[in-house]
Amino acid sequence: MPIVYIHGVAVRDEDEVLARAIRQFGEVPWTTIEQHLRTHVAPAISDDPGGVPVMRAYWGDLGARFAWGGRSLVSRPEDLRDDAADVVDEAAERLADNPSGSGEAGETGGTGGKPGLRERGVRRLRSTATAIRRPLEDFVPIFIGDVMTYVVGRGTSDAPGPIITRVLDQLDAAAFAAASRQEPLVVLTHSMGGQIVYDLVTHFLPRMPEHRGIRIDYWCAAASQVGLFEELGLFIESDPTCGAETGRMAQHPSSDHLGGWWNVWDHADLLSFRAAGIIEGVDDSPFFASGSLATDHYRYLANPDFYRALAERVAASLQEDR
Repeated sequence: MPIVYIHGVAVRDEDEVLARAIRQFGEVPWTTIEQHLRTHVAPAISDDPGGVPVMRAYWGDLGARFAWGGRSLVSRPEDLRDDAADVVDEAAERLADNPSGSGEAGETGGTGGKPGLRERGVRRLRSTATAIRRPLEDFVPIFIGDVMTYVVGRGTSDAPGPIITRVLDQLDAAAFAAASRQEPLVVLTHSMGGQIVYDLVTHFLPRMPEHRGIRIDYWCAAASQVGLFEELGLFIESDPTCGAETGRMAQHPSSDHLGGWWNVWDHADLLSFRAAGIIEGVDDSPFFASGSLATDHYRYLANPDFYRALAERVAASLQEDR
C-alpha cells in the first residue's frame, strides 16, 4: 500500500532562506514525516511494512514567486529604502545644515547635526515595527501567494495547471505501485494540500479518464482549509445552491475516486477548519497538537499520537471496505 504525502504552502526545497524562516513556525521536515508514516502507519496497512512505498508529492517549486525579489514587503530586503527611512534621513540632513534648528532641539532637532527626539522616535518606531513585521512577512505573504497561485492557475480538466499536473503524475505512480502490490492507496495532506486533493477528487479525476487508475482509498486532510473553501464557494465544483438557506450540504466525492476521509483540525491552529456540516460523509474531528498559536499549524506532523490515530482510522476504514 503506497502512502503519499502532499505538503501545504511555503515549502521550498530549493530555497534555504525561506526554509529557515518557516522553521520558526514549527515546520516539520519531510524526513520526520516519512519516518512517522513508516513507523506507525505502514505496519497497520501491510504485512510487509518495510516494502510500503512512502512518497511525497512535491509542488513547492511551482508556488508563488516574488517578481521583484520581495520589493513589496516593507521589512525586506534590507538594502531597499522605505518612506520612513527617507523621512528620518531628510530630517537629519536639515539638522546638519542648520545645527541650531528652530530653537526646538529637544523636540524636532538636535544639536551638532544630530537628530532630535522626534527623529530618534521615528527611527525606534521603524525598527520596532520592522522587527514585528519581519517574521510575519517571512510566512504570511508566501502563504497567501501560494494559495492565490494555485487557485488562479489550477486550470480545468481540459487544461490542468502545473501544480495539478505535478500531483496527478505523482498519484499515477503511486496508483501503479498500489496495483502492483495489490494494496490500497493512502494519502496524507497538510494545509493547502487538502484543497488540491479535494479539487482532484471532485473535478479533475471524474473528468480525466486517462487517470482512471487513481483511487484514494483513504485520505487524511490535516490542518486543511477545505471546509472554509467550500463555504466560500472557491472550489471548481462548489455548488452555489448548497448552504444554510437551502439546508443542502456538498456531496461527498464519488466513491470511484475516494474512500474514507478524515478531516482533522486543532482548536489552537487558526489555519485549520471544520468540514462537518458542510460536506457529507466526512469523519471530522479535532486533535490537540500540544504546541502554540505560532506552531500548531504543523504540530500534528511531529506528534506520534497523530500517526497512531491515523493508522487506526485507516485500518478500520479498509476493514469496512472488505
